Amino acid sequence: ILSAPEILQLVYVMKIASIDETKVIENVPDALAGSIPRLLLISQESVNVTLINLKLWKQEQAVMLFGSMASVSMDTEELSEALLQGFTCTAVQTLAEPKVKQLVKACRHRPGRQKVQLKESQIHTLLMSLVCMYNYMKEEASPRFTDLPSDMLLYYNYEKVEETNCRSYFSAVGTADYSVLSSVLDKLKTLFNNAQSCLGISGQRLSKDHVEVLGNLTCTLDPVYIQNSDPAIIESLKNCHDLSDAQISAVQSLLLSGETVYGSSSAWDQQTLERLDLMPLYFTDDFWSRFSAPVKRKYMKVFMPFLRTRNTEKPKLKKLFRNYCTAGNITEATVADASFPFGYTAAQFDACLAVRVLRDNLAAVTEKVDDNDYQRIILSKLKQVYPAGLSDSVLQLLASVSRQATVEEIRTWNITTIDTLTALMDQNNGEWVKDKSKEVILRYLSMAGHTLGTNELNVIGSNICALNISTLQSITARDLSNAEVLDLSSCSYEQKSVLYSTANSSFRAQRSNGPIYFHLISPYLGKTHTHIS
Repeated sequence: ILSAPEILQLVYVMKIASIDETKVIENVPDALAGSIPRLLLISQESVNVTLINLKLWKQEQAVMLFGSMASVSMDTEELSEALLQGFTCTAVQTLAEPKVKQLVKACRHRPGRQKVQLKESQIHTLLMSLVCMYNYMKEEASPRFTDLPSDMLLYYNYEKVEETNCRSYFSAVGTADYSVLSSVLDKLKTLFNNAQSCLGISGQRLSKDHVEVLGNLTCTLDPVYIQNSDPAIIESLKNCHDLSDAQISAVQSLLLSGETVYGSSSAWDQQTLERLDLMPLYFTDDFWSRFSAPVKRKYMKVFMPFLRTRNTEKPKLKKLFRNYCTAGNITEATVADASFPFGYTAAQFDACLAVRVLRDNLAAVTEKVDDNDYQRIILSKLKQVYPAGLSDSVLQLLASVSRQATVEEIRTWNITTIDTLTALMDQNNGEWVKDKSKEVILRYLSMAGHTLGTNELNVIGSNICALNISTLQSITARDLSNAEVLDLSSCSYEQKSVLYSTANSSFRAQRSNGPIYFHLISPYLGKTHTHIS
């Protein structure tokens, strides 16, 4: 069942839940726990810490379980990362302060364990959780910074850091996720200014020691620091989630200087590319031109499959796409090559890809082609094969190619099954333009017997904000209550109002339990209401 499509897993879990909702945690396999509706996690007869600790929970589920788990757990250090990600102020408000402090410390990164991902669908709610943690720990005298969550340390009052202990602070905060500060530029600037003072950084050059202490803070540096710093900074930047064009340009300049462990560009080979880890994902033609076509092709046979297993964002894959011409007819063997379609210009791709080859190898082609122009060529060729419109079997194989279809083309699609809707809504294939996602969903709903039920809501996710008011009003309270948390950040006020009304009906029975009711209803509230979390 774990290898089955996600929609089948959801149906399987709901079948298990229908047998006895009070024992759903016990009956659902650990690996499928993430598909249990949040509302069913409330009605459990007892709290079995050992059992719950083994399950693979999503963040929104962990929020529902965290309060009860934290209150009965005798050893907070044993709580799993999947449960600790549910930490919120609301969940701990009834606990004694010493217990809360233990829970905060349990969220730190520990050897042999994954980092506790304190993620939220809305960034301001995440910031609230981190600031909440800090408020519980701020009076601690001379804390060991390695005993605290690194993301929380981003909000630590630096004035409380003793000068003799500042190096330890920056070493600990160096493992933080700085993307949570992306909208707080002044905070980043202040943090680096304090680091300069603490570590004795002068000018625009960082020593190897500076780089090792700063860790992920190097991901936020201006390009001039990258270009002028010790080459060790390249190893540090490998950990960054993203890098700007200017930062990449600086990295390339440093590499091309020949003063790094990668040596002169004249001696670069496939091993050089492999040692650079994910960095080649960002590099430009100025870098790739240093390698021969055979070396690039051989490398891409390994690198491209690796990127796809990591669910690398489609815009990054599109940016990576480079041409080094080796034209030839595209055959089944060509498509099977892991580096395909590297080596073909758009014109060559169009001329060399026969309609028959595309039809017979559609899944393999759409999986590997990420460039917009090439994807339009695929859609144009499919029109030749299926002039009356694409069927379910074809649509399920389009992957990210589907995003390049026009609204007029989508209106000819035959979306008759939820499996097809699931495939088209897969977020790993990139975001939809609202008008297009709306048309996809409406094509599905136009079929007799199709509604926006629980499974459909789980499938369309944030694309719900593309629907009009009348369609949203058709969602029942029961279906909404069993659905996963919906991302409504792009919804209009009117759309949110309709969904709030339905959600309020869905969760009315939980009003007597303030914290639980708040967590259930909070996704449907505006920002002005979330301050109480």
